[in-house]
Amino acid sequence: MTETKADEPIPALTTPVRLLIGIILIEAVAMFGVAALLVYEIFTQPSLSVASSIALIVLALIATAALAAIALGIYRAQPWTRGASIVWQVLQAAAAVVVLQGDMADGIGWILAGLSLAGLLLVFHPAVTARLRHREERPRDDR
Repeated sequence: MTETKADEPIPALTTPVRLLIGIILIEAVAMFGVAALLVYEIFTQPSLSVASSIALIVLALIATAALAAIALGIYRAQPWTRGASIVWQVLQAAAAVVVLQGDMADGIGWILAGLSLAGLLLVFHPAVTARLRHREERPRDDR
C-alpha cells in the first residue's frame, strides 16, 4: 500500500464519494428531524424527566453536528472522516436491528439498515479510500 505525498493532488469527487456525502447528509437531516420531534414532544407530551428529555435533544443535536462535520470532512478529503463514518454506520446498523426487533416501525428499521449498509460499502470503495487516504505532511524546518 503506497502513501500519497503531501504535494500530490487530492483525487476528484467521484460518484462514490458524492454518494457517501449524500448518504451522510441524509442521515444528518434525519437526526435533525429526530431532534425537532423531541423538542415538539417535550412541549406537547407529559415527561417523566424534563432534564433527561433535554439531554436527549442535546445528544441528537450533537449527532447532527457530527454528521454534518463528517460530510464536510469527506468533501475536503480529511482522513479522519473514514473512521468516523464507519463508527456511525455500525452504530446506526445496531439501531436498525433494535428497531426491526420491535413490533412497529419496520420501515424505519429497513431504511436505517439500508443506509448503513450502503454507507459501509461506500466507505470501503476504492475511490473513497483513495480520496481519504492519509497524506504525509511535509516536514517543517523549524531550526
